[in-house]
This record gives sequence, structure tokens and C-alpha cells, in this order.
Amino acid sequence: MVNYLAIAFLSVGLLAGAPEPPQWEASYGKALEATRDGKSPLLVVLDKPNSEDGRLEPELLGEEELSGHENEMLRPYRLCHVDVTTKYGKKVANAFRAKDFPHVAIIDKTGSMVIFRKSGKIQPREWERILQRHKSGDRSLARTVSRTSYKPSEGLDTVSRPYCPSCQRNSF
Repeated sequence: MVNYLAIAFLSVGLLAGAPEPPQWEASYGKALEATRDGKSPLLVVLDKPNSEDGRLEPELLGEEELSGHENEMLRPYRLCHVDVTTKYGKKVANAFRAKDFPHVAIIDKTGSMVIFRKSGKIQPREWERILQRHKSGDRSLARTVSRTSYKPSEGLDTVSRPYCPSCQRNSF
């Protein structure tokens, strides 16, 4: 009897210590809603699961038995995996304007802005770098791209008129 109890406790301990495979949502709408409620970034993978060229490797998705490192990298994210060969998948791919597959996008933790996107094959080291970089789900801070002034230069124009960067009309 004691042996059975010891084996039962040992079995429960081993099962509890085993890493759980990541839970991928197939509905983009549900995943986005959960992201907005939970304040965690959303990792969206659009691919063709039955195509060698059009899918993300299963080990990157945490689907194969590995060391658990891949599962740990996916933990900060809400996960959404959509098959673009289905009618629903095609609609989601159109929403992301994805033409090449696999296509990966990361949406910020508010669920309002795509902070990363990439189409095509992804190598394991690149995947790790991408997941590590965006795990907080924060948007990047705005950066100054150039120090160009949009004020008209003094002495070059005799007619004073407002500058419109959208129009950029040449009226000389």
C-alpha cells in the first residue's frame, strides 16, 4: 500500500513539473479580446500548416517536445495561430495584408497597434530574438528621424505662404 502511495505521489510530482505546451487560439477575434483584457502582447502566426514552405516550424510554436525553453519564450504572449488556407484564415490574412507565408505579427499589450511584422521563414535564433525584444508589449518610443525644419528659409521666397508638407507644391 505504501508503495502505491509513493508511486502516485511521484507520478503527480513528475506531471506537475512537466512544461505545459502553449495554448494557441485559432480565432483572431477572441485572442485580440483576451489581449485587451489581459494586458499582454498578442503573437499572431498566419501560415499554411500543411505546406513545407508556407508554415512556421512546429518547434518554434512549441508543438514538439523540446527542452521547454521555447515554451518559456512564448509565455508572456497571448497566442493566435491561424490557418490561411481556410475561408476564415484568408480574411484574417487580408486584414494583416499578408501575401507571403508564414507571416508573424506582434500586437502591443493594449491590442491597438502592430509593433512587429515579418513574412517568410524565420530561423530559431531570429525567433528567439524577436520574442525576447517584444515580450513587454510596449510600443517603441517615437524617435526623431531628421532635424529638418519645415519653416521657410529667410530670404529665398519673396511671397510669404504657409508650408504644407502633404502638398509640397512647387509654385515658382
